[in-house]
Amino acid sequence: MDDNANGVVQAVDEEDLNTTAPNPPDEWRMPDPVFRKTSGRLPQGFEKELENARAEHAASPPERPSPATLDISQPEPKPKNPTVKLILVLLGLAAMIAFIAVFLTLVYFFILR
Repeated sequence: MDDNANGVVQAVDEEDLNTTAPNPPDEWRMPDPVFRKTSGRLPQGFEKELENARAEHAASPPERPSPATLDISQPEPKPKNPTVKLILVLLGLAAMIAFIAVFLTLVYFFILR
């Protein structure tokens, strides 16, 4: 920027002109790690809750879906005529080429022009 902003020269402090780096500390030391100590015991009542949960899980048999609720879907229909397959592939390729053409046209008109 210009020191002469609005025709007024701004005063510069002597500290701003000093460009020497501050003195680094003599030697950096990593702080000592802090190890947390625990009793190694579980919370009170945890074993009882665990036993109750296991008993409930063992008492209830695993649920199996009934044949009436199973979703038996039909297999995908296959085209009986190979011409249909060819037409679908050609339509897909034409759609991809059209998309690329429109994209490149937009890039040309909005970015490169």
